[in-house]
Amino acid sequence: MKTVKNLIVPAIVLFAMIVFAVIYFSVESFRNKNANNSPADTEVEVLNLSAADISSVSVYNKAKNSETVVSCASGSTGEIIYELKGSDVDAGETYSQEKLADYVGGLIYYVSSVTASTTADYSEYGLDDPCYKITISKRDGNTTTVCLGNISPDGMYCYMCFQGASEIYCVNSMKLSLAEKTFIDFLEAFALNIDYSDVKSVHFDRKTDGLALDAYVKKNGSGIADFEIYSPVKHNASGYFGNMIDSVATLTISEFVSNNLADLSKYGLDKPVYSFSFTHVDGSKDEVYFSKVVDDYCYGYIKNVNRIFSLYESQIEGINLQDTVLIDPYICYCYAKNISSITGVYGSKSFKFEIQVSDSDSIISDNSVVTLDGRNAKISDSSGRSYCSLLFESIACIKIGGIEIADKAKPSSAAELSLTFIDKSYSTTVYEFYRRDLDTYYVFKDGEYMNFYVYATEIFNDGGTDTYSYGYWRAYELLNLAISENMNGIYDLQSDE
Repeated sequence: MKTVKNLIVPAIVLFAMIVFAVIYFSVESFRNKNANNSPADTEVEVLNLSAADISSVSVYNKAKNSETVVSCASGSTGEIIYELKGSDVDAGETYSQEKLADYVGGLIYYVSSVTASTTADYSEYGLDDPCYKITISKRDGNTTTVCLGNISPDGMYCYMCFQGASEIYCVNSMKLSLAEKTFIDFLEAFALNIDYSDVKSVHFDRKTDGLALDAYVKKNGSGIADFEIYSPVKHNASGYFGNMIDSVATLTISEFVSNNLADLSKYGLDKPVYSFSFTHVDGSKDEVYFSKVVDDYCYGYIKNVNRIFSLYESQIEGINLQDTVLIDPYICYCYAKNISSITGVYGSKSFKFEIQVSDSDSIISDNSVVTLDGRNAKISDSSGRSYCSLLFESIACIKIGGIEIADKAKPSSAAELSLTFIDKSYSTTVYEFYRRDLDTYYVFKDGEYMNFYVYATEIFNDGGTDTYSYGYWRAYELLNLAISENMNGIYDLQSDE
């Protein structure tokens, strides 16, 4: 006689087999059903028409209760000429043939990787009252009507059918974006193209930090426009400032969102965050305004042009750079070929650095003559690093530490340090350094406060064996030592290790 245990074990095994069978056939059934509604490996064309065979494409937008119509005609040389029609079309505007061609081309061609349904259950797919109804009129008199319904759950597809047909297809969801376009999307690209030869000055304003810069436009020796900032500081602009102004002056706009300036507040332009103004010689102005940047995009408009546009932040170079980057970062940047002498004073100590460098030579060229207090200053280390180059670079590249706008009169007391430049045309420029605090100095140029301060490290930093990080007074002391202790024009610093 079998025990209860012997009867239970086979029963458990049988039950497990039944459960497995139910799960297996359920999964297979799900897979087969899902396979019928998933994109296949190949796509099938469900509509493929040529623009040459089309007389017009009309798109009815249910949400906006509006219609966009584009007619197609053949030109004298066989090209297709597109014309945008409708009550919203502005006869004074130019509409892009390229954009209209892309629009028509996208709405007369459809491919599908899956048939969603063959039973014309329109309501399940949003096709009983479609979002868009696209009527394609052909030159032979026939008409095809395409309906676009809901977007698929994964967002990759939308449901499409031919009006009156039972088959419902899955097509690329980008068709919805295409059908959504209105007249504003077809405007021809607009280029600002401001000619600097007619511009006297430029203004940049940024509300995020209160920065406002005004600069004169000047042509350099090569005929290229340079910028000289005159407010709130008097200083040369940096290349970054020039690039920013250039990017606005040559801005090409191709994406428009409105042609009604009553919509400015809708796009954050009733109180613009950035503004640029170009003042011409005759006093007229070109003014461009931009909104706050969100997700790398912003909106803008040009005064007296009834278009609001969108663009990438990257189209306006350096719009958020710091003020100390937009201005020339150095107090007294210059080229050796333009300088005759530099005299430095620190308390009771001083030096005179004299330079004779031609336009085609460098400071270390054989033809150049460089002296420090009358002694030959062309001394270098064993690797070829020149100590006179180090001194000149450390002076020419005294970096601005910060901007501090103030109405400061020159102190009656003597400056702690000064640098006097005499150029080859015998013009003299004097820079004086007055203590601001333990770590910084105010800078005066020819007796006028520059609205800048510099860090003491720009003057007194000792770079040790790193001969590219010296403050200018320490660079002078190093050159003076090298002149005194060189052997045949070579002096090597001893490592601290």
